[in-house]
Amino acid sequence: MSRYYKGESTINKYIEKIERKINRLSINTIVPFSRVKTKDVSTDTLRKILHRLHDRGIITITGRGEFKRIKPFREMLFVYGSLKKGFDNHHLLSKHAKRVGKAITISKFGMFEDSFGNYPYLIPVPQIRIHGELYELHRKELLEKLDRFEGYPEYYERKKILVKTHRGTVRAFVYIQPHTAVPQGQKPLREWTADTDSKIKQLEDFLK
Repeated sequence: MSRYYKGESTINKYIEKIERKINRLSINTIVPFSRVKTKDVSTDTLRKILHRLHDRGIITITGRGEFKRIKPFREMLFVYGSLKKGFDNHHLLSKHAKRVGKAITISKFGMFEDSFGNYPYLIPVPQIRIHGELYELHRKELLEKLDRFEGYPEYYERKKILVKTHRGTVRAFVYIQPHTAVPQGQKPLREWTADTDSKIKQLEDFLK
């Protein structure tokens, strides 16, 4: 455990220094890792720092020992289903996204579950304010990956809405089904939870 904290402390000590050197480079010019090395940073620590800056969207590692500085990318995403922390598909957000915290939509929507209770979906019907989580995306390819996962634009629409967090109100992308009707016999959900017993009962009722 002590080695881990020592390693983190070393990275945090030098990451700002390396980032300042990177900010002096031209956009999209491929350079070797050694271009930003300083004498007091080991090769292994430099490699860890650059991979961390890649995850933050500061650079793109283009090959073995090479990278390029890129234009900063920052978009906010409101999630309300399986992408939330602790749910099946959260791993899609784990690397190039930062969890801001819990969030609530300013506008009201209808949130319902699919027939098997596997996932929820939003429809633009003003019924209830939705509770979910807010994430800051650091790389454009992550947003493109999520688009493919959600079936945008064929199945879901991606649009910006206002959400409220502990930091205030921000605009964030959300995936919504614009043409789906309100399902019969289902109450709108305020928050989607991992209620296994309830989902088993839903499946049994569906099969009946």
